[in-house]
Amino acid sequence: MNRLFRLRPSATPQPSLRPLRTGLIVFYCILLVAVAASLAWMTMRDYRETMDGLERQQLSLARSLDEHATRTFISVEQGMQNIVESLNGLGGVDRAEEYMMHILLRDKTQLTPQTRGLITIDDQGYIRAHGLEYPVRRVNLADRDYFVYHRTFDDLRLRMDRPVISRTDNLWLIPVTRRINRPDGSFGGVVLAGVEPEYFLRFYQSLKLPPSTRIELMRADGMVLLNFPFQPAELGRNMRESAPLEFEARRLRHASAYRELDASGRNERLVVFHTSTSDLPLIVRVSIDLGSALAKFRGDLLTRSIAAVGLILVVTVLLYLLLRQLRHVEEIESRLYLTQFTVDQSPDVVLWADHLSYLRYANHAAERNTGLANDELLASRLTDLFPDMGQAQWEEIWARLHIDKRMILNTHLRDHGGHLLPVEITFSHIEFNTDAYACCTVRDITEQQNTERELRRHRDHLQDLVLERTAEIRTVLDASPLAIMLSVKNSVRLVNPVFETLFGYEGSEIIGLPTHALFASPSRFEEIMQTVWTRVSAGGVFRGEMELYRRDHSSFWAMVYAKALVPGDVSKGVICVIEDVTSQRIAAQALRQSERLKRTIIDTTADGYILIDEARHIVDVNQAFCLLLGYRREELIGQQATLLWGEAAEQIFPADLADRDTTRNHIEEVTLRTLDGQPMPFLVNSAAIHDDNRRLEYAFAFLTNISYLKEIEKNLVEAKEAAEAANVAKSAFLANMSHELRTPMHAILSFSEMGQSKVGRTEPNNLARYFERIHSSGNRLLVLLNDLLDMSRLEANRMTYDKTRSHLQQTVLGATQEISPLLQTRRLHLDIDEATPALYAVFDRARLTQVVVNLLSNAIKFSPVDGAIEIRYLATALLHDGTPAVGLTVRDRGPGIPPGEEELIFDKFIQSSRMRETGGGTGLGLAISRQIMEDHGGEIFATSHPQGGALFTLLLPADGR
Repeated sequence: MNRLFRLRPSATPQPSLRPLRTGLIVFYCILLVAVAASLAWMTMRDYRETMDGLERQQLSLARSLDEHATRTFISVEQGMQNIVESLNGLGGVDRAEEYMMHILLRDKTQLTPQTRGLITIDDQGYIRAHGLEYPVRRVNLADRDYFVYHRTFDDLRLRMDRPVISRTDNLWLIPVTRRINRPDGSFGGVVLAGVEPEYFLRFYQSLKLPPSTRIELMRADGMVLLNFPFQPAELGRNMRESAPLEFEARRLRHASAYRELDASGRNERLVVFHTSTSDLPLIVRVSIDLGSALAKFRGDLLTRSIAAVGLILVVTVLLYLLLRQLRHVEEIESRLYLTQFTVDQSPDVVLWADHLSYLRYANHAAERNTGLANDELLASRLTDLFPDMGQAQWEEIWARLHIDKRMILNTHLRDHGGHLLPVEITFSHIEFNTDAYACCTVRDITEQQNTERELRRHRDHLQDLVLERTAEIRTVLDASPLAIMLSVKNSVRLVNPVFETLFGYEGSEIIGLPTHALFASPSRFEEIMQTVWTRVSAGGVFRGEMELYRRDHSSFWAMVYAKALVPGDVSKGVICVIEDVTSQRIAAQALRQSERLKRTIIDTTADGYILIDEARHIVDVNQAFCLLLGYRREELIGQQATLLWGEAAEQIFPADLADRDTTRNHIEEVTLRTLDGQPMPFLVNSAAIHDDNRRLEYAFAFLTNISYLKEIEKNLVEAKEAAEAANVAKSAFLANMSHELRTPMHAILSFSEMGQSKVGRTEPNNLARYFERIHSSGNRLLVLLNDLLDMSRLEANRMTYDKTRSHLQQTVLGATQEISPLLQTRRLHLDIDEATPALYAVFDRARLTQVVVNLLSNAIKFSPVDGAIEIRYLATALLHDGTPAVGLTVRDRGPGIPPGEEELIFDKFIQSSRMRETGGGTGLGLAISRQIMEDHGGEIFATSHPQGGALFTLLLPADGR
């Protein structure tokens, strides 16, 4: 039994597991190489298969797109065929009747959904018929490439041209055109079908293509007809120009696939180039981003790689665990030998005893401390070495070891000199095979007892110091004007009287309460304390406002300062200083609300606002000021007002503004120039802001835009002047009318009296002359009364018209026949344009005759005797709104119209100054003429001819039929 527990150190055996470890490592390396080779082979195989499938898929897509484009354009060509044959049979576009052609084009457009519209263009480039509108607008397309091509080359084939923006609806279209020949083979116009790009785009979107797919539909010469996604800037670009030889080689191969870098030069794209096999010169180019196309391949590669890496990791972990276990076995074998040596050489006494207290093992320290040899110790009992321990106590210790397995006992050991040493025995219950033993580790505690006595002495001294310092801290806390609290692990441990007063607690009530009792709810406490702990845990000081609650649940706002007692360790406690800031917060909030209200008023007012400092630098402006003058706020802040507006700035902020009475603002009208140089009038209301020493600190001004008021003032002045002029004109008109009415009436009365007095006493020829004079004066009076009646009807909007489509030249001829007696009287020659083709318009023939008679009468008044009056017709003209018109001009050889009176002569009761000099007329003829023309939707105006005389122009909306 003795030999079993007698441990002696021996040499550590050589490891016997090294060959096994080497074999496992070699197997692991072979496995790594095999997995890597398999992964590389499978990756290359899948990459080739993926690329081959992608090329086949893109080639199939290109062929489908080519077939769709071919069918689309062939359908358009078939829809145009009947139109082309019809126009060729008629002998050109200009020979076709517009309405019938509109019906034909409209029906063909409805049958071809890919076509937005069909139009016909004459040999001058004007649109003659349109399938979407009637009557058609006369838009000129002579500058379009397809028109120039068809006019230059006798090519009757279908032509697809550069995409353009339509001039009729401002939308993109692909022009598909056919040339029209006259019977002699000359150019007779063009038929154009506007193919809708949106038709192709909807088809491409319906294919649900990958987002990185790009499609270009090109003509055989490389010009882009359409792209997807739609990019208008790329339409019409020639892709052949960048590499013509490569482009031609791919076109001749009909179908090819290649790779190229995108515009950024970073991403590679797979491109399929497909030339159409049909008669149409089309090319389809489809490209896709390889990165997105190979996403599935890369995902599979990633999955396979992860699986391989996972397998390697599993094998590596297993190998590691196995090698570690082998090493652990080797370490255990070595540790057994080291343990024996360690126990034997331990400085503490180690003894093993059985249940009868006989020693079964003792190390070298036991021999040294007891002075007994090892054999003597093994023949002794444990109670022999420890005189304070009797056999009864040993049995009690043995019984407790069976239950607790471990216990500690302080007693005395008899040394080799017979002295008793204070020791600490640690008993451990050990079972070996079928026997049980008590392992006793004996430690000399002489120094420990001396140290404990010294520690007790120091503890008593430190306790006295703590009590003294606590009293000092309590004095400081009681004297502090702020509330102070010490919190340890979210529990209140110390407060001062100010804290008790602020929160309404007694000191004995608050001590020990959780800290969250000061908050509305534990959740709110956790939310705030998270920020506090983060700050103080880093060694800093937390400072912030928070809402706290008193004992009576009334709330108040406090500024809280918190710091850890031990920097970085909040578990030792956090000291908090609390200041009630409710009143300051209310005052600050009221101040912010006041400032926000003032700022809102300034920013939302329609008047401009500007603030300058004592150096006249602009400090602030509102949005209205910037909008009025066209500046940005950043451009004004910091600038000097005098540098921007010069003397006007001195008017806004005069030099004596600071010395004026503070109760009176400076008010003045000022004109400022906007950013683009335009003057703008303002009403300025400015004032100064002084500091406590009555020195100028700031000055501000509100600027009210009075442009509208100025405009009203100007209009009032103009209206006043116009009213005065109208009053003068009315007086002149009444005077003139009284003269005009009195003269023929006086002639009628005079000649009638003369006829009555000489009846039967004079020659019949004399009586006939009297009757002729009476008849002439009566006609003149009737004309005056008719003019007044027409003017009154026009002003009351009661003039009626019988408008029909009429021949303009015939109407004018009738007017000249009516005025011919007056022409003969003045020996005037009438020069009428007879070369102009027949002109038609919709008008009332009687009223238009009245207008022409007025113009001719006016020309006769100012024409010299034996002079000439010219009438010229206008076959093509435009009204002010751009509407096509026809008309005529009447020119005399008189003195012309004085400058500035070109519009004045058309006012009621107003005559030319030259007419007033010569006398005669009421001033109503031209006013009636203008009103009649306006009721017809036409115009009449007058100018002075450069070679002398007046030139009157009359225009009517043209009848395009």
